Amino acid sequence: MDEERRKDIFNGDAEGALGFLAAKKDADDMFFYKYPVDNEGILTRLFWADSKSCADFSVFRDVSVFDTTYKINKYRKPLVVLAGVNNHLNSTVFGCALLSNERIETYEWVLSTFVEAMKGRKPVAVMTDGDSAMRRAIKNLLPDACHRLCSWHLHRNARSNIRCEEFSNRLYNLMARKCSTLEFENRWVRLVNECGMVENEWVKKLYRRRKLWAKDYLRGHFFASMRSTQRCEKMNAFLNEYLNEKMRLYEFVRNFDLAIAWLRHTESKAVHTSENTKPVLTTILPELEGSAAEVFTRNVFFMVRKHLNRQGLLISEGWSEDGGSRTYYYSKYGGHEISWRVDYDRSMEKLICSCMKFESKGISCSHMFRVIVVKGMNRIPEAWIFKRWTKGVYCTNNGMKAFVTNEQLTQMTRYDTLKSSCNTMCYYASYMDDAFNDLQQMFDKHSVDLKEKWIERGYRGDGFAMDSRVRNDRSKRTFGLLIPGCPGLKVITSM
Repeated sequence: MDEERRKDIFNGDAEGALGFLAAKKDADDMFFYKYPVDNEGILTRLFWADSKSCADFSVFRDVSVFDTTYKINKYRKPLVVLAGVNNHLNSTVFGCALLSNERIETYEWVLSTFVEAMKGRKPVAVMTDGDSAMRRAIKNLLPDACHRLCSWHLHRNARSNIRCEEFSNRLYNLMARKCSTLEFENRWVRLVNECGMVENEWVKKLYRRRKLWAKDYLRGHFFASMRSTQRCEKMNAFLNEYLNEKMRLYEFVRNFDLAIAWLRHTESKAVHTSENTKPVLTTILPELEGSAAEVFTRNVFFMVRKHLNRQGLLISEGWSEDGGSRTYYYSKYGGHEISWRVDYDRSMEKLICSCMKFESKGISCSHMFRVIVVKGMNRIPEAWIFKRWTKGVYCTNNGMKAFVTNEQLTQMTRYDTLKSSCNTMCYYASYMDDAFNDLQQMFDKHSVDLKEKWIERGYRGDGFAMDSRVRNDRSKRTFGLLIPGCPGLKVITSM
């Protein structure tokens, strides 16, 4: 097939994809997409993010994952997925970009467009696959962000570059190992010597970047309890279920949207579990455990409970006092060679542990819980609860207001109130046949009636009324869309 024919096919396909995004914009006022075309009117880059992605980023921007390793479309165009982790420990997608190349300036466009879509907000910490161009772009545009390399991608790169199974496996274990800087350096020397990799250029380059992947160098930097290996691997496998190399652009954009919808369905189930069920309390500290269950989402609560249980394995090595502060020393039962120090400031209600788990993962460690138990507390103090892991994080985060209107906040509040009321009614009705049937008929009737009113009042697909003054002229939506021969560089933004 000649070059002109390929361009015609790509242009038509791109128009279909952009038409799909325009339709998404019609149903979602906060939907953002942007793309430039070259001198011949050919699409060169495409970025998009919907209102849910923007709202999620406003709450969970403390950690973002930038993965540039996907090329699952017919044109072999690089795909960049910008993702994070929500308060249920589920993956959430902040945005997506399709590119024509993997140059530094291209990634800089992705990052600047991403920040534009997020109304100037920037990630606090970023995790990447190790791509050198992306690393440079992050350094240029996000200089204040803490940067970490994904261990799953590093392990995969080691296997393809080194071809030594022993080295790859031992490297993987070293990346996952909790050890001091000195122990890491000693283990690294043994690893490269015993595997004969002392002069290997790729290995030397990896070592020079050790502060971006070795655990002890990153200790104290918050990465949302993200097990980078597991999360990146799962996201790769998940997207491969929806996307493949035979897909054209329109199919790709549509299927990516379906993938996001499934991720959000998973989140909805997690929200329902956290808000409408209670976990069985299993520790010998039911009041403390119960207070954690009330505050944290279910998946985070399970992590917290694990550390609450582990506090019982700690042995006190004494304490010291200095003014209003007291320092506790602990070691693990059967492992006195390792000890931890917990500083407790009574006046500031502040705990700081030498393990820095709270700073790294946002949850109290077993050593902090031991002090809580020693002090006779039956609730976790407010100062030691990291809000991003709580059930009500969306309600308490001011950043969401940039992406959610007052009308939407009112609707969300009404929805939560009605849902809570219905849950109580459904619980009792589920025990009785007649009550179940009566309630089901009532739901069916009122659903039909309310839907008719919803349509009559001119609500859109997202449930909010269309303002007749800002109805979109669809003829204008096609302006600038990949028309062969259109002069000059065009940048089209819809937001």
